[in-house]
Order: sequence, then C-alpha cells, then structure tokens
Amino acid sequence: MINRTLALFLVLISAAYSFNYSAFEAYLHKASSDWQPAGVAVAIVEDGKITYMNAFGWRSSLTQKPLTEETVFPIASLSKAFSALLMLKMEEDGKLSINDPVIKYLPDFKLASDEATKGMTIAKLFQHRSGLRGFAYDTLVETGWSEQEIFAVLNQVYPTHPFDEQFDYQNIFPGLFGWIAEKITGDSLNTLFKREIFEPLGMNSASLGEFGVTQSDGWFKRLGARLKSMVGNQSDQHYTNDKGYAEVIKNGNPAIYRFPTSRGINANIKDMAKWLQFWLNEGVTPHGKRLVSPERLSKMLQKLSHVGAPQGGRLFPKERVTDIYYGMGWYIHNYATLERVISHMGGMTGTRSIITYVPGKKIGMVLLSNLGGMRVNLMPEAIRSKFLDLVAGIDDNREWSAELKADLYGSLEKIKEARTTYRIKNPVAARPLQDYVGIYENKLYGQLEVALENAKLILKYRDLKSILTHWNGDNFSFKANEFTRSYSATDYADITFGGDANQPDVCAISLLYEGINPLFKRKK
Repeated sequence: MINRTLALFLVLISAAYSFNYSAFEAYLHKASSDWQPAGVAVAIVEDGKITYMNAFGWRSSLTQKPLTEETVFPIASLSKAFSALLMLKMEEDGKLSINDPVIKYLPDFKLASDEATKGMTIAKLFQHRSGLRGFAYDTLVETGWSEQEIFAVLNQVYPTHPFDEQFDYQNIFPGLFGWIAEKITGDSLNTLFKREIFEPLGMNSASLGEFGVTQSDGWFKRLGARLKSMVGNQSDQHYTNDKGYAEVIKNGNPAIYRFPTSRGINANIKDMAKWLQFWLNEGVTPHGKRLVSPERLSKMLQKLSHVGAPQGGRLFPKERVTDIYYGMGWYIHNYATLERVISHMGGMTGTRSIITYVPGKKIGMVLLSNLGGMRVNLMPEAIRSKFLDLVAGIDDNREWSAELKADLYGSLEKIKEARTTYRIKNPVAARPLQDYVGIYENKLYGQLEVALENAKLILKYRDLKSILTHWNGDNFSFKANEFTRSYSATDYADITFGGDANQPDVCAISLLYEGINPLFKRKK
C-alpha cells in the first residue's frame, strides 16, 4: 500500500507540472512590442524534443523581408560554448591538453603581467580570470583593429587585479583558441567546426565569420560567400535609431566577427534548438553518439569562476538570482526555487541572443533577435525571466520587459539630463576652432587627427571619422554610431581637450579608455 501511494503521489506531482506555452507565447509578443526588434526567433526543448518554435517579424526592416525559422543570425557570445566543446573534443582526440600553456602554441603571446602570460592555459582562455578589467581590448575591436594588430598589443593593457583570482568577462581570450585550433589541425575554423560539431548535431545552417567565412577560408571562398549572402536567408543587423526604432546597420557590424571562436558563429533557430537538445540530452547527438565523454563534458558546467550576486539586476534579476558562477562557455546560477540553471547571453550592436535550460526540469529555451546590443535591447533577459518563472511555477505576473525597459531607458534619460544640466547656456568653444587642429598620439591607440573642414571640426581615427559638435568649454560631442558601427544612436561620445592654456596639447575620447594612459598628446 505504501509503495502504491508513493507511486500515485509521484504521478500526481509529475502531472502537476506543465509548462504554460500559451502564456509564454503571449509574453513573447508583448515583450517584442515593448522593444521593437525587427525580428525574433524562439525555440523551446522539453524532454529532449523540440516542443515550440516561432519566428516572426522581418529579417530586414529596410526590405521588410519576412523572418523565418530558416533565417540565420549571428549568435554572438553563445559561440563560446561551441568553442569550449571543440577544445574538449580535441583533448579527447589527443591533439592537446586543456592545461597546456597558451605560449606553447602561440610563443609571441604576451600580457602585461608575466604571471598571466605564463599561467594562461587553453582552458583558462574560457574562464575569465585574466586579471584585466572586463571586456579588455573591446575598444580595439570596435574601432576596426584586426586580430593580428590586437594580438601585438596585448601587453599594453594592464591588469587591475592578480591573475586567476577574480571573474571579469572577456571576449579576446576565447577568440585566441581559434588560432590554436587552426595551428594544431591545419584546418580552417569552418572545416573544423563543421566536421567536429555542426555535422554530428545536424546543424546545417551553422558557420563562422562574416558571410559564413573567416580569413582562413581563402579569398575565393570568401568572395563566393559574400555573393551568396545577397540572396540568402540572412538576418540584417539593426541598431536603435533616434526615434527608438530598429534601423539596418549599413554593411553590418564587422566587430561581431573579430576572433570568431569567441562570438562569431552564425545559425538559425532550428539549429540552435538542436544545440539545446544536445545539452538537455546530456551530450548525446541525434544519432545516439557522444562527441566527448560525460566526464569531459561536465568540465564546462563546473563552477570554475565565482561571479557572485547580480550587480544592478539587468542581466540577472536580483529578485530571483542570488549567486552566479561561470564554467567554460556557460553561466551556472540559481533562480528562485530552481537550484541549477544553465544560461548564456550574447550581444553586440546588431544582434542579441540568449539560451537557458534547467537540467532538473529537462526544459530549455533559446532566443535570437536582430536588434542592438545589451546597451539597448534587454528583451532576451525579459523573456528568459518569464520563461524561468513559468518553469518554477511563479505566477506573480512580474512585468520583466516593462521594468527592464524603464530601467535601461530611464538611465539613458538621466545621462541625457545630466549632460544638458552640465552644458552652459548658448555655449561657444573656449578658443578658436583652429587651435584644436592637429595630430594627437597615444601609446596604445596610435594617432588620431582633428581637422577643420568647411568650418567644422572633424575627428579622424584610422578609417573612422565623425563631425565634432561643440558641447561645453573644451568639450565636443559626436555621434558614436556614425563614428563606428559598434554603437547605437542612443550612445553618446565625447572628446575633451586640455593641457596648455594657449593651445590644447592633450585630448581624451570617451570611446577609447584603455591602456596605461588613455590621453592622446599633440604631436609636436
């Protein structure tokens, strides 16, 4: 009798849990209305099966071509888990040890800290404990530096804390794994990922790099891919314009594809659902095989780096999440009554993505969208919170989307108000415009030019340029998204001059703040 009662109780408990798909879909459309992305694609996997898939909106707000389940997106930092998996696969195949030092394969690898240079292993490329401030070197990526140029100046960005102690998220280091993988195998990244991961999982749309190719694919293949993209089902990348709507980024944001093993994979929602299936099926492919042993796969989900409690609550809601860790390519955290949730976010100007799954409930969700970055589009985080609320059985109808939008855009309004308050009434430049003209130099960033053309100051840096608008005293502003495609219209940028009282001999740019000294000095 006891056994029968227990069995009945377990059946009732099992029957009591049922994910509310209609409530999820309703909220998905509500959040989409709040954030106005051009298009969104979402999939849910439950008990190893794809139980929900939806794609709506446009793949381009310019052409209004419809977005479908076949539409390919850049998935940004969701790429890191694929690359970490490849790393473990190569170890299992005897091609490397994940504890090998990076300098074994890249002898010119050099950070500002000798300890970090020697201590950085292949595995630690994915663990975000380099000792550098978060997102180090991203200013170089955003202003068009090549991978080789960035690699050459890795030692010019100085640590803010000891190596291997504190979590600070990075994009460059997981990208260096791609160099190592190509060097060991002699294969291009696309060949390698296709053979080792994409084909075994049936991910037919997946690729690496802009237009689905990288530099190692060769010029002829790159040309063919560019031509093919003109008629393919590829989502355009969008930024948020001055009116709050999604606008196509002309020619896209190339920064997405710098160091493609960090954030440069492309895939459609059907294939990302297969990727989610792989994880919910504990590393078993559709053909019943394993890419790596369960022991190796579990290394990616170990609590390797302690992130701590959510700061600010935008990426992880403070009301639900109390502690976060990072493995390799995945965040591991709690959520209300759910003790173990696996998640990752992806975002650069032009694309946003998120993936999350709950091993104990055998359910997960992945979302791809083609608007903005984390500075302008937090719809994926809102949808994740709603999804996890439904999984956890929380029915407080929390308006995650409205709250996140009010918080994000409220802070942008406060910045705008503060700038307006700071600005003097009817400001004029502190000195004749000609006095600002010159070449300015910085050890890390190199040279920039301030020129006078048609009675307007022009900022020129590498192949970027923008008109400077006087703001206050020796301070000028410019449109960040006109200067570089890595920003949206909601992003502000400034250049401030100073130094000599007669003629300014230094300047600082808000977008360029790394290195031992971010000041640019006038070239004599």
